[in-house]
Amino acid sequence: MKLFVCLLFVLNVGNVSFAATRTYWGEKISVGKGYAWTYIKVINKTPQAMGVAISPKGLTGLSHEMVEYTLPMPKHIKVRPYRHIAMDWNPHGHEPGGVYDVPHFDFHFYFISEKLRQSISCVDEDAAICMKSPDEDSLVANYAPTPAGVPKMGWHWVDLLAPEFNGGQFTRTFIYGYYDGNLIFIEPMVTTDYLLSKKSSINPIRQPKQFPYQEGRYPKKYKVYYDAVNKLHKVELINFREQNLGITDVMAD
Repeated sequence: MKLFVCLLFVLNVGNVSFAATRTYWGEKISVGKGYAWTYIKVINKTPQAMGVAISPKGLTGLSHEMVEYTLPMPKHIKVRPYRHIAMDWNPHGHEPGGVYDVPHFDFHFYFISEKLRQSISCVDEDAAICMKSPDEDSLVANYAPTPAGVPKMGWHWVDLLAPEFNGGQFTRTFIYGYYDGNLIFIEPMVTTDYLLSKKSSINPIRQPKQFPYQEGRYPKKYKVYYDAVNKLHKVELINFREQNLGITDVMAD
């Protein structure tokens, strides 16, 4: 009887389909006294999470001046429409005063090439291009534009429903960015104090009616947490809305 039960168990296990999970890592970049990487987590060839990981020492020894870190996407996988990630360290924060003027990181997930981004000036003749009004379907309800565009970034739109605009304090927030009327980046911003606290949060993202690219994965949530197993601070996009995906994202190794 015991032999029969064991044989039955083995046969049943053989019919179980286990999910194939893999994490692809980008090139390691020096940050502070540590490092930062991009990563994409895939389950059964479907991207489930994409983000930036920072080693604990990466939050120490940081510059007293603003620094932009360009983080390459992982090789051997492509998640449309993301091209690269720029992580900006703001030791004194930035405008508006009394809102975002605390030390924090900006995590820009760009839909455009780095070359095109570097060409954005948002001044002189480019100012009108930078701040061209997006189509209504590309905007998100209760988001408002900043007074001017930012060179090498674009035109930021902030969430008026976020705590920092409603009597609360900025710890993390989500921003949309445009250029020439097109949505070109999405951006979680997180304070260093929140990262150092090792708190965990899953935050909803309100989305526009239409994203600009025919094929793509667009997050409905973003997660900020400390990965205690791997000892990494992580800011990641999750719970993707899939828009007209016609081919697999995963490329051959």
